[in-house]
Amino acid sequence: MRYLLTVIPVALLAACDLPEPSETMISAQANVSPSYRQGFDDGCHSGRQAAGSLFDQFRKDLARFNSDREYAQGWSDAFRQCETQQEAEDRRIRSAATIDAIQQTNDNRFDRVLRGIDTSGLEGL
Repeated sequence: MRYLLTVIPVALLAACDLPEPSETMISAQANVSPSYRQGFDDGCHSGRQAAGSLFDQFRKDLARFNSDREYAQGWSDAFRQCETQQEAEDRRIRSAATIDAIQQTNDNRFDRVLRGIDTSGLEGL
């Protein structure tokens, strides 16, 4: 629980200050068209939302997707990539919460075992 009280506010603050996906995942020097870059940006938001992100919305210009190959390619590339990244991040957070819960349980169990036992002679060890 203590972990969640720390992680949730940090995640919320971090999400508010994230740059657009196309700015972080496609370098300025990349040889991609503005159409691809826009498709990538839309696809990344869509992929994150599909993976469960609360901070992204599904974006897809369907008419442009059907008529502009570069937009469609950028959207498709980003959707898969960002969906996978979001799922990995969610797994990492769940794993950290599980590890924290296990450690707290083990700490409590150790305290219960030692309850009532004089451990003052162990201080020098």
